[in-house]
This record gives sequence, C-alpha cells and structure tokens, in this order.
Amino acid sequence: MADKAYKTLQKAAGESVLQRVSAQEALSKLKELLGDKSFDETEAAHVAALAACATNMRSFDAASWKTDVGYLAPFDSVTEDLRAKMEVASKPKEEVEEEDTEGVDLYKGAFSLAYGTLTLLRDAKMHLKRERFYGLLGPNQCGKTTLMRAIVHEQLEGFPKRDELKSIFVEHEIEEEEIGVQDDGFPILSVDKPGWWWVQHTCNE
Repeated sequence: MADKAYKTLQKAAGESVLQRVSAQEALSKLKELLGDKSFDETEAAHVAALAACATNMRSFDAASWKTDVGYLAPFDSVTEDLRAKMEVASKPKEEVEEEDTEGVDLYKGAFSLAYGTLTLLRDAKMHLKRERFYGLLGPNQCGKTTLMRAIVHEQLEGFPKRDELKSIFVEHEIEEEEIGVQDDGFPILSVDKPGWWWVQHTCNE
C-alpha cells in the first residue's frame, strides 16, 4: 500500500520515468511519415539519430527541430509530425491500476471538477469502498477542498446522495488569503500560514 501511494505521489509530481527512444524507432517513424517520397538512407539514419537524441534529452522545441533535426529535404516536410510522434513515444506508459475486488463499492467513476473558470480536475478516476479509510493528498490549489465541497453539496455525479450516505465537511476557521494571481487573472488563495503568522495572531488575539 505504501509503495502504491509513493508511486501515485511521484506521478502527481511529474516524476514518472519517461521512455527512452532508440534511433531505430525514430527511423521507423520517419520512414512511415515519408511514405512514397524518395530519400537517402544515410541521411535518413542521421536525421533519425538526431531525433532520438533530442527526444531522450526531452527537447521538443518546434523551432529547434526545424533548424537542428529535420533541416534536410525531404525530411523537413515531416519534421513537425515526427517531433509530435517522438514526444508521444517518450511519455511514460500508463500504469494499469490493480482492481480492488474485495468489499462493497461506495463510488466508482470518473469526473471533472472546476473552480470558477479554472479546471482543477479533468477525467479524474476515483474508486472508494465501504468501511475503508482514505486520505486526500495533493499540493496547494490542486482541488482537494473543492472536491470535498462538491461531495457534500451533491455536485459529484454518481456519488451517493444524502439519503444513502451522510457526508460531513468541517470547514476551517482560517480565512483564505490571496497570495498571488494566475496568468488568467484568477486569484491564488491559501490558508497555509508561516510560523510567524501563528505567533503574531496568537499574541494579538
């Protein structure tokens, strides 16, 4: 259970192991994109090696690929498509979640969640069993509180209603403080306070 939780946290933090792509794999994708176009095999192998190198270095800047990878004809006509395919090929393989067959399901489904105009969760999967304890972990502003409020207010599609399940969400008494503004103008609110804040308000209030 601890290992599974650790892997989940790693995945959420973007620490998943990316796939390495070989020059041979890149060459295969390149030839597939070129189709019936005539090309030099040596040059194709060179472009494929450059593409594999850039992929394994996680360099997917489109302009760089045009000038440094697929700059020769006829490869320049498929450079962008090759870059896109290589980026997809480098992504970590989706882990298949082990199906928990024991116990009675409380909720099993997928949902999306937004706060105003900001999408917090998209196609998130959740599977809960009756008579189990669960913890909700995640960084600030990822949607933990919004999810709990959605459950209590019966806004989560498919989640048991009040006549079947009693849901209680205890709100904190600390007021949210605006700590910044996102690029789209949406305020960033937080209740995480540093040590000095607690000392100041404990003494003054």
